[in-house]
Amino acid sequence: MSYPTIEDKILDDGRISEWLAGQMVETREMDPKAVLKDINKLKVILDMRTDRLIKERKTFKTKINMNAIDF
Repeated sequence: MSYPTIEDKILDDGRISEWLAGQMVETREMDPKAVLKDINKLKVILDMRTDRLIKERKTFKTKINMNAIDF
């Protein structure tokens, strides 16, 4: 009988998204350093996306508040 790997326990736990579970399975045979490099690139892209969304929300709230003040 073999014991489950830490990855298998995480996958079976069900607390991560399907996308992340798929990425874990997909990258099992890849070089961990190459995978981390790609993950860091993805992090930069997601950080930039988050910053853009925050700026858009702040701009939207400012416009909404200004209209409310005009009344």
